[in-house]
Amino acid sequence: MTAECPHAAGTNGRRVGADRSITVLRAGYPFLLGLRRDAGADTVDLRLLGRRTTVLAGPDGARLFYDESVMRRRGAMPRPLRRTLFGDGAIHGLDDSDHKHRKGLFLDVLTPAAATAIAAEAAHRWAEQAGDPVEPAAIFHDAVTVHAAAVLEWAGVLASETYAGLDRDLIAMVDGFGSVGLRHVRARRARKRTDAWAKTLIRDVRSGRVQVPGTALAAIAEYRGRDGELLPPKVAGVELLNVLRPTVAVAYFVAFTAHALTEQPGLRDKLRGADDALLESFAHEVRRHYPFVPMLAAKVRRAVTFHGHRLRRGRRVILDVYGMLHDPQWWSDPGSFDTERFLGSDPDPFTFVPQGGGDPATGHRCPGERVAIELIKTAVRHLVEDRPAAQTLQDFPLNRFPTRPLARSRPVART
Repeated sequence: MTAECPHAAGTNGRRVGADRSITVLRAGYPFLLGLRRDAGADTVDLRLLGRRTTVLAGPDGARLFYDESVMRRRGAMPRPLRRTLFGDGAIHGLDDSDHKHRKGLFLDVLTPAAATAIAAEAAHRWAEQAGDPVEPAAIFHDAVTVHAAAVLEWAGVLASETYAGLDRDLIAMVDGFGSVGLRHVRARRARKRTDAWAKTLIRDVRSGRVQVPGTALAAIAEYRGRDGELLPPKVAGVELLNVLRPTVAVAYFVAFTAHALTEQPGLRDKLRGADDALLESFAHEVRRHYPFVPMLAAKVRRAVTFHGHRLRRGRRVILDVYGMLHDPQWWSDPGSFDTERFLGSDPDPFTFVPQGGGDPATGHRCPGERVAIELIKTAVRHLVEDRPAAQTLQDFPLNRFPTRPLARSRPVART
């Protein structure tokens, strides 16, 4: 694939300078957007984690990133990050026919009906929560509890087959995957515990000790790969976690929902009793406006020239997810939170990429995206009806991966 980009002319073949890994950690989510702005280009090179890396952005960049004839996922993400977040043997590292076959399992399990069912379970759990003020940091922890209970019930994981602290472990793997230090250590320990638990549970289902026919747990335990063989128990357990963990992680978006309701008090009245179309638009805007996934990684499998850059085989490529969602090239007033931004139109799948780009049925976009949307909508209904407004706003640091509202607070101005 070849395209011309006058802004990028002359950048191909230049030395990319010092490694920018520490700078990324210090500057946080906006770093790649700032880098692209300074270069006047949507495609730029830098050195990251000791390797020359090309940054892609925009609809054309996203299409290239998800072109499986050019890019692959195997080996793209650094191993410590991959093992902590997704687990060994997970779908995220598969390509081509292996990926499509495994993706079929997730598409069969995470249907629109499943999203509705998980959201309904969450609604029951939210109704049991105390009606404390909508403090974003506290709402995050409430959402972890609610989502874990809801998805475990829906998946067919019996309460007797769980362990105390499973919900905390599921979120710890997410909260520490992009960090160094204690958060990452906690994430690694949580990964070890949950891997052992899920592996044992898969074995128990296969042996008949645990019988949950017709459930997501049963479907994963009984899934056979392209070779016709059952997945190894550890890998099947990893894929069970890859259904449970992302569902619990929607707690980040719920915390940001609470942040939006606190920052813009008028939203509560606007969303109270709102129809599904407005709630859908709100859920999309939460996922666009607030930071969650900073970037995604792939590797070049065959050399191409794109926007004046020669991408050699084996080059690591990253898609600037946060930057794409905040770039005025593709969004009107991207810094503003606009509840009605998506009313009456479906987001373009190669511009709106909070959970990956393209078609989830054929590519690498998250198959659980509908679950996230329905859980955000469910949380909104609860927060605007059953929780009083907060009096303080909890900010989120943009140099924390992944970020979320923390306990540091400032008063909310009421008009």
